[in-house]
Amino acid sequence: MKIDPKHDLFEFHFHYHIEDSACFSDKYFLAHDFDEAKEMFDYACSKRTSLALLDKVEKWNRWADRWEEVDLPTSDPSLN
Repeated sequence: MKIDPKHDLFEFHFHYHIEDSACFSDKYFLAHDFDEAKEMFDYACSKRTSLALLDKVEKWNRWADRWEEVDLPTSDPSLN
């Protein structure tokens, strides 16, 4: 049986802070790509009254056994 790479899940690490807070927080999601992980992050933060501002997003490289930073698009207002 051939494995379809489109069905692979990747672990994403979102390092962020709430608009009015100096403390940073982390959230982790399993997703097929960054866009899907960002949708999950947005949904998880949607019930807050303050905006969640991203500091960085990393994707786990299971072959190199390390986190690798994801380039963030600058058009999204929640991305600094």
